[in-house]
Amino acid sequence: MKFLPTDGHRLVVIAYEGWNDAGEAAVDTAHHLIEQWQLGLAEVHRCEEYFDMTFIRPVVKRTGHGPVVEWPRLQRWEGTITGTDVAAEVWVGVEPSYRWTAFVDIIRDRLTADDRVVLLGALLADVVHTRPLPVSATAETAELSERFAVDVAEYEGPVGIVGVAAALLLEKHIPAVSLWVAVPGYAAGGPSPKAILALLGAFEETTGLVVPQYDLVEESRAWELGTDQLVESDPDLAEHVARIEGMTDASELPEASGDAIAREFEKYLSRRRGDADR
Repeated sequence: MKFLPTDGHRLVVIAYEGWNDAGEAAVDTAHHLIEQWQLGLAEVHRCEEYFDMTFIRPVVKRTGHGPVVEWPRLQRWEGTITGTDVAAEVWVGVEPSYRWTAFVDIIRDRLTADDRVVLLGALLADVVHTRPLPVSATAETAELSERFAVDVAEYEGPVGIVGVAAALLLEKHIPAVSLWVAVPGYAAGGPSPKAILALLGAFEETTGLVVPQYDLVEESRAWELGTDQLVESDPDLAEHVARIEGMTDASELPEASGDAIAREFEKYLSRRRGDADR
């Protein structure tokens, strides 16, 4: 079963800047969906009461009319997914400093059990830029896991706002799937188009939707080449990367084998062909 709402309800995508956004992959993926679906900005919450401004600073921008202060905020974009009749909302915010439950409730109070929520996250991990970046797709209960063909969430420990949101949505019986991409720690200093592509692939697999990718494939290749140069310039880093490559290739993880990579590429081509036929 594809993770989509029934008629009259919404597919809701949520991403937050901060601890849950390694390589800016989660928020950049959300913005890619906004652009490709041509969603309109519907609501902006400035949310000053949720932030410690000595830690998360506002930003000043200069315009022809003087300075403009941009405060940490939560934005909602809405519309209909291009080529479908599926109503969509994309929320983009910043992980707050205070009152996390109330912050999540800004979104949660709008939703019902007939909506579908996709939470996007990105974390630093011992993965390498030369291999497919793994993505986990999880739900918070075995029932939801079986129903939507994703794994059951098993992580225990400190969490960011994405983990809190998943738990709070479950309290109100709102179906949610969390997609997490692993980003190499040594290559997370800037945007990671390869991580965006990985999240989009998992999003397509989960929902059955096909999202245009346009320049992301070329941008991903350029990112890989730039990261190659970074690694080659540092012998210690090169040794570290080679060690993780060896561990990855020797493991039994599906993404480790050449056959699995070929199967993933065939699925990618199949989705693109299916989109072209519509």
